[in-house]
Amino acid sequence: MMTLTVEHLKAILESNQFPVIDIRLIRAFAEEHIAGSQSLPFRQEGWAALVRQAITEPSVVLFTDNPRLGTAAKEAWEQAGGTVVAVWDQGLGPWKQLGAATVQVKPVTVDELAHRLEAFSVIDVREPYEWRSGIIPGAKTIPLGTLSERLAELPKDRQHVVVCAHGNRSLTGAAFLAERGYTTFSVLGGMALWLGAGHPIDRWSID
Repeated sequence: MMTLTVEHLKAILESNQFPVIDIRLIRAFAEEHIAGSQSLPFRQEGWAALVRQAITEPSVVLFTDNPRLGTAAKEAWEQAGGTVVAVWDQGLGPWKQLGAATVQVKPVTVDELAHRLEAFSVIDVREPYEWRSGIIPGAKTIPLGTLSERLAELPKDRQHVVVCAHGNRSLTGAAFLAERGYTTFSVLGGMALWLGAGHPIDRWSID
């Protein structure tokens, strides 16, 4: 495994030589992450299988701010037959000191969104069967896996709010858009909190 400097990390990202996987909690990723990295938070059970579903390359670079987390993820990926080219465990500090790009996703509560709904373009990234429980009025329904194919539908002069069931997929979708120059927010607690708060919904049907 190579010893990684922040300059090496930047070069890897710019060349797309290896996928850079951010293994921190998804909320930390949303608050700020290095542009071009992918969020796949480490967990003890089933993490390597999730990584295999998300990427096709066997060789990866791991990004974290916790050396123990980096070691555990490295061991898990190598046990699954993958290769860890390097582990960056020093967080964002050196990266920002270098002046390299970071991406941020802003959170919005369901109450804030309800009060200012007309100011946002809402994107619901749940799967179609989930929309049957109702969608936020006026929301555009785009499953997370198809978001990259439908960017042309999303004007960059609007503020986009991404929502899912509980707030995890929306962070991934909002970060994806933010890296491409969109102003994005993620709904804290997702549709679970929106419905729980009694905010209005539109009914949606696949028929």
